[in-house]
Amino acid sequence: MAAGRTLATYNTDLYFLPAQVNIDVPNNLYAQAVKLGWSAATANAPRSPRRMTPRHAVGVNAATGRRGRAIIADVAGTIWTGVATTWDQIQNDGTVLTMTVTGLVGEKASK
Repeated sequence: MAAGRTLATYNTDLYFLPAQVNIDVPNNLYAQAVKLGWSAATANAPRSPRRMTPRHAVGVNAATGRRGRAIIADVAGTIWTGVATTWDQIQNDGTVLTMTVTGLVGEKASK
């Protein structure tokens, strides 16, 4: 089963990038808007520059040991603030794994 994608807004903290950029996001992650901070695409916002690595959470599924990561679109996302500690991720075989946060990585980019 192929997962669809949605164009959504990522709010950057880096002063030398536009405040908002649009990123293609898997639908299942976009649906977790409160946890991951996603919102509808901003009109006329540029696409994410290649030189940017967005902030993200890294995690592991306790049952399988599989590792995963999810982009955190806004610092108000509850995973970034520490209120939520898990997110759901669809695997290639269609199974849904609950990932538990093991770390947070800030965004970076070169000028």
